[in-house]
Amino acid sequence: MKTWIKPQGVLVVGLSAFLAACGGGSSSSTPGASTAAVQLTDAPGDFSHVWVTVKKIAFHSNANQVWSASDNTWQTYTLPAPVTVDLAALTNGQLQNVFSSIQLPVGTYRQIRLFLDGPAMALDGSAQAMQDSNGNALQWNDQVERNENGRWVEYSLNVPFAAAGLRLSGTFNVLAGSNLNLAIDVNLNKSVVAYHHGQNRGYILNPWLTYFDMAQVGAITGSVNAAQLCALDSQNQPMPAANCAYNIVVKAEALDSNQHRYASLRSTVLRPDGSFALYPLPVQDASGNVIDYHVLIRGRNMETMVIKHVPVVAGTSVQSSPTVLPQLALTSSAGEYMAQFASPLTPLTSGYAVFMQTDPSESAPYSVRYRATDPSTGTFYDALPLENSGLLTSVYSGGTSAPSFAAVTPSEGNGNYSIGVDDFGDYLMDTSFTTVQAVSNGASALFSFNAPQAGSHQAGALSGTLAITSQVASQYQHMMLYVADATHVLTSQDLSSSLSSAAGSINYSVNGLSAGNPWDVYYVYLRLWSSNNPRGELITVPGLANLSQQTAATLNGTIAQ
Repeated sequence: MKTWIKPQGVLVVGLSAFLAACGGGSSSSTPGASTAAVQLTDAPGDFSHVWVTVKKIAFHSNANQVWSASDNTWQTYTLPAPVTVDLAALTNGQLQNVFSSIQLPVGTYRQIRLFLDGPAMALDGSAQAMQDSNGNALQWNDQVERNENGRWVEYSLNVPFAAAGLRLSGTFNVLAGSNLNLAIDVNLNKSVVAYHHGQNRGYILNPWLTYFDMAQVGAITGSVNAAQLCALDSQNQPMPAANCAYNIVVKAEALDSNQHRYASLRSTVLRPDGSFALYPLPVQDASGNVIDYHVLIRGRNMETMVIKHVPVVAGTSVQSSPTVLPQLALTSSAGEYMAQFASPLTPLTSGYAVFMQTDPSESAPYSVRYRATDPSTGTFYDALPLENSGLLTSVYSGGTSAPSFAAVTPSEGNGNYSIGVDDFGDYLMDTSFTTVQAVSNGASALFSFNAPQAGSHQAGALSGTLAITSQVASQYQHMMLYVADATHVLTSQDLSSSLSSAAGSINYSVNGLSAGNPWDVYYVYLRLWSSNNPRGELITVPGLANLSQQTAATLNGTIAQ
């Protein structure tokens, strides 16, 4: 099987966590079938814990098949009981068993759907058995925890349209009598997105998912000098100081399919002793070419480092013959500044920005930082810190001696970054990148961006009309409308003023949605709240808007009071 790589060359990035396929949820034996196991993995993010509760998985031969529970063309496997997994704990190549001994009929599969029990569902036993850092049972099946000013704060993780599953595309073949071991990667840094819920913070799961054949992956391990890392407080949070580094992320990057930039295929955080492991790393791309990895280490209070041309060998793992990088010494940076959008992301509010620096000897920039936009505002929930410095580069020469790094002034200039911005709604990042210019340390820099380009739209950004009729309880003062596909929240609109409408109806048109493709199917939900009930309610509008064969559709749903 060829390893599938996410379209647009955006590979696995961020926090790493695996749901491995060894512990439950098996199906009955099927003649001529392959035995399959499925794992989950993740990459680093700004969270202490991210719990998700998995209940089933489904496979289909048609990449564009719309999910329906009554459609028996799906190969569906349900766990005997839901399993709750802390994705944020699964860094440095750790795996956790979830599905095992799945009997898949022989054939070619092009779509996977992973199903979670959303936070609105009754609390499952596996979630009740978990404890947060305050010693309490989880409040929701899908939950985020952060350390905020020395205290642990929990949030529900909103999973839009959990009933439709999280959609993964890609191709793998099942051969008679074979054993298949798949790993699903959930990129927390990209997938768990902060949004404004009135004056409060909330989190939406906007998943970046891909999967690997574990027979075609390898590993890189290494370490940094732990003496140069900031000390941790009693809650294992870094205590920043002038001469120490913190919030360090190690990434394995490779040229994307269009050779526009180096994109991260896998990333991880450091262990307390400064060591790290990048695993699983696909050895080949979707065309069967050997992937040339460059390892990038970035963090706060440190210069970004790149080790070029690091080989990865199929069949290696963290414990078995990985490619080893010798211990690396860090160099303090010249300080940092904060970056934020000058105007909301368009044409859709939900997307992301990548901040890149280019070694003049390379053909494309490295992806140093990434952040998703708040779909409620089209900007970052929090401004993004950027190191006011350049690059340190080296070339891999084996694991026996420390590499010699050379200071490189990026093509953008020290402290400056190229910016690529994209929407989630079937768009492509404009490759004529804009630039954010460094400002004084601690200051804020507002950046403009080139609007993302229509991706596989047949005639540019087509539009659909979603008309919703609702009866909303009078105690609510605020309402946000969200539009999503089977994978991401795409855009939002504040419709609070509609709550005072005597007619009690909502009529809202969404423009810029992709149309004319088989996957152009959209869902809508409303979030309603008031000052007396700040958590409010999440209400799904019945039905879906299908723009796969038309450029406009109407979604009519009556929402009971």
